[in-house]
Amino acid sequence: MQDPSAAWRVPFSARAFPESAAVAQWVIRNRHEAWRAVMAAEKQAERGPEHRHVYGVALLAAGLPFTAWKVLREAEHEASEAAGGKSEGLLPEGADDDPKVRALRADFATASARCGLGQMAMNQLLEATKCLQGPDEEWVELCQRGEELTAALNKREPERSLHRLRAAYFAELSERGEAGSLHRLEQAKSLLALGDLDHSMAGFDAAEDVLVPLGEDEEYGDVALELLVGMHLRAGARDRELRERARRKLHRVRPHSAVLREGADADDGSRMLRDLEVQHTAGILGFLAQVFDETEHARGYLDRLFLLARAHPDQPHCAVGAALVHHAKGEHAKAQMALDFLDGPLGDADIAGLAALGLTVPPSARARRAAG
Repeated sequence: MQDPSAAWRVPFSARAFPESAAVAQWVIRNRHEAWRAVMAAEKQAERGPEHRHVYGVALLAAGLPFTAWKVLREAEHEASEAAGGKSEGLLPEGADDDPKVRALRADFATASARCGLGQMAMNQLLEATKCLQGPDEEWVELCQRGEELTAALNKREPERSLHRLRAAYFAELSERGEAGSLHRLEQAKSLLALGDLDHSMAGFDAAEDVLVPLGEDEEYGDVALELLVGMHLRAGARDRELRERARRKLHRVRPHSAVLREGADADDGSRMLRDLEVQHTAGILGFLAQVFDETEHARGYLDRLFLLARAHPDQPHCAVGAALVHHAKGEHAKAQMALDFLDGPLGDADIAGLAALGLTVPPSARARRAAG
C-alpha cells in the first residue's frame, strides 16, 4: 500500500507552530545532523505542549515516526486538557474548537499514518476536522488527507487478493518447470508484498526461499540480492549467517546500493536515533497489542513486534516485549520463539524474571552479558 502521509507537510500548520516549522526545515536540510536538533528539542519538551510539539515534529522530520507518535500523543493530550477538554455536546467547544489543537491533531495523525496505524490516523483526522476555527484552507486540507488515507486503506484488500493470485500463478509455473528467472522474481515481489501487508513471517520466509537461489542468477541476481537484503532489514532472517552473506555479496556487486545505505549508520548520532526508534517501536506495538487485546488489530500489532524482534536481535527490548505479550496471551511456545531471536545483552534480573515465567534466554545473550 502506498502511504499518502509521506507527502503530508510537517508540521501541518506553520502558522500555528512557527518554531516547529523552523526545526523541521533545519532537519530536512541537515539530515546527517538531525540528531542534534532532536536532542536539543528533547531538552525543552517538558516545558509544555508547544515545546513537546517541536520535539515531535523534529522526530517526524528525522524519520522516527513511532518515537514521534509517543511524543505527539502526549502533546495532544496536554493541549486538549489545557484548552478545556473535548466537547460533550454536538457543537465543538473547548479543545475541539481550538485551531492549535486541530493542527496538533493533524500532526499526530501524520505520525500514526507513517507508523502504519491507518485507522488510528483516520480517527485523529476526524477529531481534527471538528474545529472550524482558523484558515478555511487548513480545514479543507484535513478533509483531503482523510480522503487520501481512506482511498489507500480501501486498496489493501484488492492488493492482497492480487498478490495472492500472482504468487500462486508463479508458484504453479515453478512446479511445472516453466518459470524463468523473471517469473521467480515477480513471485518473490508478490510474496514480499503479502509479508508487508499482513506482517506475515510466512510470507517473508517464502520470499526468501525464492530470492536466495535467484541471487545467483546472471541477469536478475543483483535485483534479487537487493530485495533479499531489504527484506532482512525489516523482517530479519531465519539464518543470521545467510543474512550476513547476502549483505556482503550485495556490497561486492552493488557497493552503492541504497539498501546498504539504509542499513548502515553513518555515525554515532545516526545510530542513537535508530536505536531510539527501534526501542519506541517495540514499546508502542506491545502497548497497542495489549490495549486492543480483544480486537482484530491486536494480532497485527503483535505480528509486527515479532518481526521486529527477528530483525533486531541486538535489541533485547524487542524480543522480551514480544515474549511477554505472547506469554500473557497463553502462547508459551511463541513467547519462547521470540526470545530465541535474542542476541543482545540482558541483565541478570531480566533473565531471572523470564526464567520465573518458564522462559529461557539463548546462550549468546548470556555470553554477551558476561563479556560486557
